[in-house]
Amino acid sequence: MKYYKASTKHLCGVWFVILYLVVAPFVAQAQSWKWTIGSAITQYQFENSKGVQIDWMKPSSGLHVELAHEHVLLDTVRLISKFSKSAIYFSNRPKLAKSLSYFHYAIGANYHQLNAIGDVQQIAFSYQTDFVGFSASLGPKYTFYKGWNLGVAGVLMGQQLIAGNQLLSNRYYPLTEDSQFNSFKIFAGYQIELSKAINPNVRAFAQVRRTASLFSPQSPTGKLDLLPMTISMGISLNR
Repeated sequence: MKYYKASTKHLCGVWFVILYLVVAPFVAQAQSWKWTIGSAITQYQFENSKGVQIDWMKPSSGLHVELAHEHVLLDTVRLISKFSKSAIYFSNRPKLAKSLSYFHYAIGANYHQLNAIGDVQQIAFSYQTDFVGFSASLGPKYTFYKGWNLGVAGVLMGQQLIAGNQLLSNRYYPLTEDSQFNSFKIFAGYQIELSKAINPNVRAFAQVRRTASLFSPQSPTGKLDLLPMTISMGISLNR
């Protein structure tokens, strides 16, 4: 595959500053910290300049690591202890308060290796990439049996390539100079999480997350979308 060259955009530091400014106001009241590690299995979906889908790219696995803090959208126990307009408002609407108390939101920083392999006309190739960025999720969690929880959430991620190469035959090409990879990427999707309380302050969980890139740039060779699925496990520490 021939690539369009573009200048490298090292925006990693800028996005981490933005992430810090977003996260900082919530840290003091975060209910739990979550450490996650697992595998990202990524499907590359390439459409050439004629609008034809190319199917010779195969999914490959890479590392997924995330640190996030999670909080209940409406903590009814904490709300009852306050004498505020919000406390009065929700005390008069118990059904709404109970519904919102099921919802959790999380904001975190993550690292992804979004890789792929394939071959065309008996020429093998592979893509090896390293992305860093942030994630945000929101959705309900339900306790269904003796400390077991099931959660479903919508997920939004922002990712920036920090390193990457394409191996084509016996040559390497830097993906940091490729406009299909080096632009800041937005992903959206969902996740399902199953967790179990180990003790009052620690939970173990397993998580499956599926997302797809949005607003992918169009280059002279076509358009590339990334569709990662992460399968991971971790622990959650309550404050």
